[in-house]
Amino acid sequence: MSTLKVGAVRGVSASSDAISVADDGTCTANVTNNLSNRRININGGMQFWQRATSVSVSEGNNEGVTACDRHGFEFGNASAGAATISRSTDTPTNLGFPYSFKIDVTTSNDASNAATQIRMHHKIESQDIRNSGWKYNDPNSFLTISFYFKSNKSGTNKLPVNIVSADGTTYYYVSEITQSDTNWNRHTVKIPGNANLTFDNDSGAGLQVYWYFAVGSTYHTTADTWGTTQKHGTSSSTNYFDSTSNEMFITGIQMEATTTGLATDFEHKIYADELLRCQRYYQIGVSETSPGVLAGRGSGTSTVIASMTLTCSMRANPSLTDSDFTQVYAYLYDSRPHNGSSGTVATVGTFNKFGSYLNIVVGGFGGQIDDDRVVNIGGFATGRKLILNAEF
Repeated sequence: MSTLKVGAVRGVSASSDAISVADDGTCTANVTNNLSNRRININGGMQFWQRATSVSVSEGNNEGVTACDRHGFEFGNASAGAATISRSTDTPTNLGFPYSFKIDVTTSNDASNAATQIRMHHKIESQDIRNSGWKYNDPNSFLTISFYFKSNKSGTNKLPVNIVSADGTTYYYVSEITQSDTNWNRHTVKIPGNANLTFDNDSGAGLQVYWYFAVGSTYHTTADTWGTTQKHGTSSSTNYFDSTSNEMFITGIQMEATTTGLATDFEHKIYADELLRCQRYYQIGVSETSPGVLAGRGSGTSTVIASMTLTCSMRANPSLTDSDFTQVYAYLYDSRPHNGSSGTVATVGTFNKFGSYLNIVVGGFGGQIDDDRVVNIGGFATGRKLILNAEF
């Protein structure tokens, strides 16, 4: 056997035991799990929970992304039922996942309402799908979704995975995994491209991925087909909300572009990298535990425009949803403190989403501010936070 020198190829690493060349010149490569940056989705190992580590969710209560970063939970169409979603240390053994997303049913739903929808979701920016390498208009190219799932619900159960394209004409695709035991299992679904799919080159919610834990008959369809009618499951889909004894766990979610539909090993990222990806959508600025001071200037006699440094560029102009500015103080250039009105609401002003800062407008200082003078903002009360939210 002759020797072959292999040059560096982006995304591929070579080692002496990975590549061999026969005497006839035939090259054989055993390349596994060394394609970097192939995982499109964020926080698939359920590592980050910036908002909370446990919340109770029901129709109109804590729906959306309210605990685990980038993963939301919802009860569509005023569906009955309730659950506690929480960070769990029950994970597949020796695979490097710190946590799983646990769903504990606290109020059941018998799915007799044909419009029932109970689901977990993950949303991906249009530009990240458009530039992912998935040839989404080619049926021979696949978006491969793999994940680890566990439930204490006995018997053979089917969990639908629903894909929704949000740009252009909305298209739906439903696939379904089967689980026949109560252990951790890895499942894979492959989504073929479709000639009619459109993804804009922007930061909008281009692709939405849902796991349906209860879905009514109105939304049943044939598995593994594209369509323009809103569908989310099949007649075989399991109702995981039929008993308050039911618990479900999910982790190790990976979405990647493939030519075969086969999943590669889960791509773990370093802590700092994954955290920054989460902070593109949600950042905790100044708080009781990280007080900081915001520098700004007076605008009129009751308002301060302050500048805040961002951890990273955010997806879009953030809102201050869930922020609480009770007991905010403005310190003038000569150190005279002025207490902000209790419950003052701050509103986002100009924002440079490709830069490293934003301006916020804080009002309610009762005519005590000197116009156009230097001001520092501080004095956040116990438990108060400045939260920047750029979720879809």
